[in-house]
Amino acid sequence: MENSLKIALLCCNYTNLAEREDLAQLLGGVEIKRYPCSGHIEVTDILRAFREGAFGVMVAGCEKGSCHNVKGSKRAERRVLGAKKIIEELGLEPERVEFFYIGRLDSGDFVEKAKNFYGRLLKIRLKEKAQ
Repeated sequence: MENSLKIALLCCNYTNLAEREDLAQLLGGVEIKRYPCSGHIEVTDILRAFREGAFGVMVAGCEKGSCHNVKGSKRAERRVLGAKKIIEELGLEPERVEFFYIGRLDSGDFVEKAKNFYGRLLKIRLKEKAQ
């Protein structure tokens, strides 16, 4: 899959490394930034990724019930919702930011969800180019 879009993946250090690496290989332009816990990812981190040239931002936390820090993934998910509101106010599509749960073991569906996210980003890019 040819990647002309820069995508930032902000994720918990405890999430499955193999899935993160698979994603980077499949989509090419994925820049991965790991945090001690996805709960440490702030709205400003998401906005910084856009300022640094990301077309889309994926935030990934441990799947429900397996967060090392108990509530980190839920905190990150709420912050993504806040970031969506802010980027919409700035004139960007809120669909350019998404939260994903990713297993510590191979859950398989994260890469598929990320590919779907990438497909949505491509549609946004094509729509922008058509205007």
